[in-house]
Amino acid sequence: MNHCLIQAVINSSPQMRYTKDNKTPIAEMTVNFKGLRDDDPIRELKVLGWGSIAQEMVEELKEGQNIVIEGRLRMNSVTRKDGTKEKQTELTASRIHHISPVEKITSDKKEPNISNSKDSNSSDEKSENTETSQWNSSPLVPEVDEIPF
Repeated sequence: MNHCLIQAVINSSPQMRYTKDNKTPIAEMTVNFKGLRDDDPIRELKVLGWGSIAQEMVEELKEGQNIVIEGRLRMNSVTRKDGTKEKQTELTASRIHHISPVEKITSDKKEPNISNSKDSNSSDEKSENTETSQWNSSPLVPEVDEIPF
């Protein structure tokens, strides 16, 4: 099954067009997303939305907005003006989720003392809860990518 989730920043505002046959709305935009590693370049991806998703894209999305896109990834073969063929990746969106900026929690903030228990383990539990773990501390993908984009 082909199902992708991509967190991205909108690079160009969605543009609406319609099919010739039954006038189905199609919205198109480009987004930028980071790779999984720090040294990976920022990539650009074409995103399409059909029907109600297309209308939602045009009405609610704008350049610079952070979103998560769910959809199907597809490779298109396009002929350039010089006659050579190029492969282009596009994502057909099935859902779009808006992301709010997340506040960074610092250790300077004091936690309220909720427990009045005289149990000596309560201080140990607090110290375990305040430790932070890195979500990217282990490699998520092998060192060699076989994805062509």
